[in-house]
Amino acid sequence: MDEAWLRCVVKVAAAGEAAAATLYGTAQGRRELGAGAGGDGTLAVDLACERAMREVLQREAPAPFLLVSEEAGIVGDEQAPYRVVMDPLDGSHNAQRGLEPFCGSIAVAEGPKLRDVRVAHIKDYTRPHAYSAVAGVGLLSPDLRPDRFSRRAVELVLIEVGRPDRQHFRYHDLSALGAVGRSRNLRIRQIGSLALALCHVALGTADVLLAAVRSRSVDIAAGLRVLKECGGEAVTLRGDDLFEQPLDLVRREAFLAWRAGFSGEELLLRTRELRETLASGLRGVDFG
Repeated sequence: MDEAWLRCVVKVAAAGEAAAATLYGTAQGRRELGAGAGGDGTLAVDLACERAMREVLQREAPAPFLLVSEEAGIVGDEQAPYRVVMDPLDGSHNAQRGLEPFCGSIAVAEGPKLRDVRVAHIKDYTRPHAYSAVAGVGLLSPDLRPDRFSRRAVELVLIEVGRPDRQHFRYHDLSALGAVGRSRNLRIRQIGSLALALCHVALGTADVLLAAVRSRSVDIAAGLRVLKECGGEAVTLRGDDLFEQPLDLVRREAFLAWRAGFSGEELLLRTRELRETLASGLRGVDFG
């Protein structure tokens, strides 16, 4: 069944990629169409991707499912054996301006929480990159080079901070992340897509992802499965188990993720002060 679902979601992602191709970076694609079920504004390009993907999903799904999607919300039978968690266009702000990257993110779960995700597929819409993983089987694509996790220092940190008026830390505070391995060459980057950022950490392209913005399951379900199958881990900024987060559109968590090759205990110890600063700043903020 995992194989059947993987074949299905690859086709679903391809439909989203095709729908985005003619709209991203255009005035037509930037048209605002109100708010989606997830609370964010819906653009014409968002809706086009979701409609195309849902058509393929309805036709190709190998079993009954409950859909959890960025725009449509939760649709279907609550008692269905599978949940399909989908962000048709992760990185919408990039896409509306024609700025790379952005992607489609799809996860299939056999239960109500992030830890229950079985199949994950993330398709970069602007480059020939796709990331697929199955729980207990591992990363199916792309291949991992054996030296990916040989570095013992945190040298490249990806960050998602959302809106600057909702952040409560100094840029200098991020230097705490370089304490692991005593890096003298720490660099910070932001790419604008949580799903792709998780894939880069999973593959060792980056070392750590600091998501200082509360994230929903549609944003991270597929990326976390890819990360987990590559030996990486993630926790909330409070230090709780991120994989206990429900597959819905309500719960949001800021989190820290890291690649294989690091001691999570050491990483969390070295970044405790930073985590407490961020978590304090995030309390009581409306991220709707």
